[in-house]
Amino acid sequence: MVITLHEENPKKRDIDSIVATLKNGGVIIYPTDTGYAFGCDLFSKKGVEKIIRLKKIDKRKTLSFVCNSFSQISEYADLSNDAHKILKKHLPGPYTFIFKALNSVSKIVCGDKKKVGIRIPKNNIDFALVESLGNPIISSSVNKYVDLLEDNVTPLIDPFEIDKSLGKQVDVIIDCGIIKPEFSTVIDLSTDLVEIIREGKGNIDWFTD
Repeated sequence: MVITLHEENPKKRDIDSIVATLKNGGVIIYPTDTGYAFGCDLFSKKGVEKIIRLKKIDKRKTLSFVCNSFSQISEYADLSNDAHKILKKHLPGPYTFIFKALNSVSKIVCGDKKKVGIRIPKNNIDFALVESLGNPIISSSVNKYVDLLEDNVTPLIDPFEIDKSLGKQVDVIIDCGIIKPEFSTVIDLSTDLVEIIREGKGNIDWFTD
């Protein structure tokens, strides 16, 4: 099922319908500020396992999820005062910050390293979904980083093409128009040593100043 939403003002009726799917263990494809992503309820083992199968993700690896506030992040990640200051300066935005996971995060999400990837994308639809659901949503790009890096595959940017390719494998696709995938900048804040894991859409000039 494809549901068209406007990023500036998503309809509550449609958001509630999508959230009902998430609460039932469903998997969706939704827009972020770095492209379209697979998503499910953070606490849905069924949904998480399905995304792992769809993306062929190594179960030992850390997954990322979308929050909608700094207080919500602190429920799932070990957040130092310095890390909190960094987040306040750069979120919402096209960044994924890596933290040590708290016990509230299941092993299937935090992997063997017991870490989590945290995002607050600059997208009103994402905010509305998390707000209505009451907890974070898993975020895993429909495009593989290595494919775009090596220019092996035409990226999925159009909801029409996404529906043709993946529509039968997910429960809902949110159509928010064409979004060029750029990938988030990944920064590891899990230790005292801040480390840039991947440079992407998010500016890192502040890091080198």
